[in-house]
Amino acid sequence: MYGNSENLNNSLTASIDWIAFTSTVIPSMKEMAEFLGYQESDFLLLPRGANGYKKMYRLESSPITILTDGNEDMGIHVVISSSAIAGLLAHFKDSITVDIPFAEEVVSLSDFENSIMIEFLQQVKNIGWFTRFDLAVDDLGAHFFTVEDVRDFLDRQDVVSKFRTYRDVYESTFVNEKTGHTIYFGSRQSEIMLRVYDKQLEQDQKAAISEDVVSEAWIRWELELKNERADITVDLLLNRKQIGEIIMGILNNYVRLIVPDDSNRSRCSSHPLWEKFVGAVGKLRLFVEAAQKTIEDKKHWLVRQCLPTLAGVIIADGGSFDIITQHFDDAVSRMSSSLRHLVSGKNPEWERDYNILFT
Repeated sequence: MYGNSENLNNSLTASIDWIAFTSTVIPSMKEMAEFLGYQESDFLLLPRGANGYKKMYRLESSPITILTDGNEDMGIHVVISSSAIAGLLAHFKDSITVDIPFAEEVVSLSDFENSIMIEFLQQVKNIGWFTRFDLAVDDLGAHFFTVEDVRDFLDRQDVVSKFRTYRDVYESTFVNEKTGHTIYFGSRQSEIMLRVYDKQLEQDQKAAISEDVVSEAWIRWELELKNERADITVDLLLNRKQIGEIIMGILNNYVRLIVPDDSNRSRCSSHPLWEKFVGAVGKLRLFVEAAQKTIEDKKHWLVRQCLPTLAGVIIADGGSFDIITQHFDDAVSRMSSSLRHLVSGKNPEWERDYNILFT
């Protein structure tokens, strides 16, 4: 599958399950389609856009979405769902294969370090940035933990986790036929979330349409990584770390199933089956350095968060700016030291003019 999955030594399979990225370099729908290895005519223009983009195109043959015609700084956004990745990589391979003898063999090496996926991720980094990147571990046969097993660990509080919350979602018909079971660790709004769910039940719900009946238990552990954490994860792959090494390292850093052998849970031993599950890999921290704020950041926040309220007050006061002028000196005197430092970077002499406010 051109490098988007890896068989692990402990009978598990790790894979890349979702890719979303934005580019402000590629200027048109036509060029983005060609970048992906398709033609513009392969996509259908849907009746409406999404996420602030006015136009949404969907590939006819598989779920690849291209969003265009947003604000000037929004660029073009691409979403590639799990079932579309293999086909995308096949098209991308064809588009970059050089027409020379033996080129096919050179490009389609099965080793992940030389895969088409690596080339694709590098090309995306060259023209944009990742907004979402999902990794999955499939336990076909449920050799380690079922979703119910994980719930039992949670009920006993035999779990150490960096996630602050979890949700247990159980789905059933009105005749008590179980149709789904998922445990969510973390928030959907955060940059990292973990889902543990019964993939067999999910596939069985699709079987009426696809006829792909799953005959054995299938548990999936799925990490949803967004924005900077998505970019960091891609960088790890580009630096030749394996898919399994990455997802197991992240899992082991954020969640650990334990044996309650210490009064301090953080010092408890990992459960032996958990150690076999993660394959004794180390913990992998996706460190995101706090961005340094700038005056431009402050302006952006002011425009987005405060100006609508300020405009309403000024209009209500008949267009008077007294709300600003009457309280300006007091606002200056209450500026934090970090904000005063930012202001000095733009206007080094400002404190001389307002010195009286700080004496």
